[in-house]
Amino acid sequence: MSKLSTYRANGKLLLTGEYLVLHGAKAIALPLKVGQCLTVSEGNSSDSLIWIALYNRQVWFSCELNPTDFSIINTSHPEKAEILSLIFKSIRNLNPDFRVKAGTKFETVLESNPEWGFGSSSTLISLLSQWSGVDPFILNERIFKGSGFDIACAIADGPIFYVRNKSVAPILLDYPFADQLFLVYSGQKKKTANEVNKFLKEKQVSVQLVDEISNLSNEFAGCRDQKEFNRLIILHEKLVGALIGKTPVKSEHFPDFEGEIKSLGAWGGDFYLISTKLPFSETKIYFENKGLTTIFRWNDLILKPHQPWLEQ
Repeated sequence: MSKLSTYRANGKLLLTGEYLVLHGAKAIALPLKVGQCLTVSEGNSSDSLIWIALYNRQVWFSCELNPTDFSIINTSHPEKAEILSLIFKSIRNLNPDFRVKAGTKFETVLESNPEWGFGSSSTLISLLSQWSGVDPFILNERIFKGSGFDIACAIADGPIFYVRNKSVAPILLDYPFADQLFLVYSGQKKKTANEVNKFLKEKQVSVQLVDEISNLSNEFAGCRDQKEFNRLIILHEKLVGALIGKTPVKSEHFPDFEGEIKSLGAWGGDFYLISTKLPFSETKIYFENKGLTTIFRWNDLILKPHQPWLEQ
């Protein structure tokens, strides 16, 4: 009889602090209601480690690894398999006693489209860390070198303040205008690791700018008025745009939109936050006419905290 164990991790979005979170700015990170699950079963009749990744009941990635040295035996996607092999090798490096029995099967179920940038990689790191018992932040640093906010989101049960290498602080984003906030997929998934490495190599960041973004994160967290929220979006977009030398997304692509638009994460990719007085139906039509057909309501996607003490 095979031994079975299951794990789950949340997806993520970054509301504030993109790019600057890498330099110690306080950011607001948003765990999502969708994520990824992992089931590990031992005792299968195989000489290798079997990896099956599912989305929408279809296999989107598969791999077989050598259980001794985690080399790739065969795979449907060599680049993903190389990363998976590296993760297993890094786990052993962090824990020299780490062993995996031949015939162990790993099956993941992704709860959202892998192209959306909701954290298929960060949830993978979290899931394998939960299973193996290693520190997910150290493992993530070795593989992807990101800020770690997505790793924190994987096990958080609501929005958090995140500062790199510091304790996470839960927050209650009690926006009275949440029904007027929407999330639109840009149609362009960015490779986060590439964006991170490029930014760290090319950009010098002042302490003053880090402080400004941290203060903006505090203001976003405490905001209860949509007009003020929109003002914060404009200011945040202006500051980050000046830093990375890019035009804010609304000015560049949606200048006629009735409301404000904020990039979430690496600019030019993944999702936009929409704040508008328009109803969902009209907002949806506007972006569909621009070729963007994936849109969510804030309350349908953002995970809300379950700690009663936060609401006192």
